[in-house]
Amino acid sequence: MDLVLEEENYMYALIEEMYGVKEVNIDRQLVRTNRGEGWCRMHRFMFESKVQCFDILRMNQSIFRSLCKRLSKQYKLEGSCHIFLEESVAMFLEMVAQDLTVCVIAERYQHSLDTVKRKLDEVLSALLKLAANIVKPKRDDLTSVSPFLVNDSQYMPYFRDCIGALDGTHVPVRPPSGNVEPFRGRKAEGTMNLLAICNFSMRFTYAYIGVPGRAHDTKVLTYCATQEASLPHPLPGKYYLVDSGYPTRSGYLGCNAPEPSYDHAGHGQPRNATMGTAPRKHPKYELNKWIKIVTATMALHNFIKDSQEDDIDFLHWEVVESYEHHGDENDGHVPYIPAGDRMMEDVRDSITMEMAEGTTLPY
Repeated sequence: MDLVLEEENYMYALIEEMYGVKEVNIDRQLVRTNRGEGWCRMHRFMFESKVQCFDILRMNQSIFRSLCKRLSKQYKLEGSCHIFLEESVAMFLEMVAQDLTVCVIAERYQHSLDTVKRKLDEVLSALLKLAANIVKPKRDDLTSVSPFLVNDSQYMPYFRDCIGALDGTHVPVRPPSGNVEPFRGRKAEGTMNLLAICNFSMRFTYAYIGVPGRAHDTKVLTYCATQEASLPHPLPGKYYLVDSGYPTRSGYLGCNAPEPSYDHAGHGQPRNATMGTAPRKHPKYELNKWIKIVTATMALHNFIKDSQEDDIDFLHWEVVESYEHHGDENDGHVPYIPAGDRMMEDVRDSITMEMAEGTTLPY
């Protein structure tokens, strides 16, 4: 089909759906000529340049269309007579993927600041509803052996009872006025502590976001394990891998290997801040807004993983065996590590011996 005709039919269908009728007396010439900068930008992402769509929005064209459709059908995100739904979603994705201010987005899409703020908030609200449905374990995540492990002799059968990895990171935020000190981390910056769990498909299955940065990772985990009913506790005999900042205890097996973390769609090189939206300096939003944005980017990450479509950055980082360590060093900080659980220490020792059988250890 001719590209222009495909585009016009698509836009015509959007307008029909927007007004909730089967037939609308639309002047196609008006649709063809009345195109603002925002409309043209959205059009390039959806129809013209696959490269631009991926580089700027950090997702493929088909996934972008699927996301827009799901936010519309399931979470009632709507367009308006001036801004198509797809344009609103593109503005939000460009903001978080490129770490842009609302002012820059308004300039690029040629809409007023008030309009852009309103539309970005609408998309954010829809993504938070999506997060509630997909940032959680799937049915077999806590009970079955991951296909990733089954198909990799490097890990199977040694880690057959492992159901994922747990780690934390600090995200720079603007602390609440009058309550600044609890958010000052080791480097005197205002940060919030984020705890996240991933399965072996690199999907987020749990996140607890917004704890003041001064809180140690172990205390955050202890709180979640004892107070948060939504935390997917390991079943007896199962466990999460955790790094050396956490104690080894029932359900949590300590290891020294660094855990990778990814941007809003698993793109780009692993970084200390779990989401690409988190700037290293000068946070743009207050705490509650950052909590929502980080949660939304986790939903975007899972949505792309669930699409089952090949993703350039995912494919690249899945074969990289070493990761650059990004500035979350202790810097002299003495971690709070209570006594380890002897049973889990035995599990770790058993895995080490099982993997070493028939091989010559380098020590």
